[in-house]
Amino acid sequence: MSARFLPWLSCLLPLLLSACSTLSEQECRNGDWRAIGYRDGQNGRPLARLDEHREACTEFGINPNQRAYEEGRERGIAFYCTPTNGLAVGKRGEHYAGVCPDRSEGSFLNSYEIGRDIYLARQRLERLENDQRELEQRLRRADSKDEVRYLSGQMSRLRMERDFAWDDLHRREMRADRLRY
Repeated sequence: MSARFLPWLSCLLPLLLSACSTLSEQECRNGDWRAIGYRDGQNGRPLARLDEHREACTEFGINPNQRAYEEGRERGIAFYCTPTNGLAVGKRGEHYAGVCPDRSEGSFLNSYEIGRDIYLARQRLERLENDQRELEQRLRRADSKDEVRYLSGQMSRLRMERDFAWDDLHRREMRADRLRY
């Protein structure tokens, strides 16, 4: 490696390493482990997240308060593991890490699956709309009657599929609305 790149590398390396840390030095030094645990629980993080925090804070000579973290995380998990939040998490397409206790997991998962179905239906609809835009552009550039006829047929099929996707999304959203009441 050229000597002229070494100063840049020495500046970038700490930034790259800190980007992988779960907590900043200030968060480690502040040590509000109950709040950190609550935030992690509220975001559905597994208990193993504490090990990641421990690793991040070790470099600053700080060890997390496990009891405070677990107390905060448990309160955060109680917020996370509700049916309302399950629906929201599913709609955002987020991964569920299996963190809910048995007493709330069933209702959370039921709502999560409904939300996840909505997310997937939206993704499908978005893909179809993108395909339609591309097909419309190809149709504008078509230079033969045969190509226009072929692309027009493709467009008709795509519009029908998109209409079915809209109906499917609507049904899934109505199901979610019924869940709320």
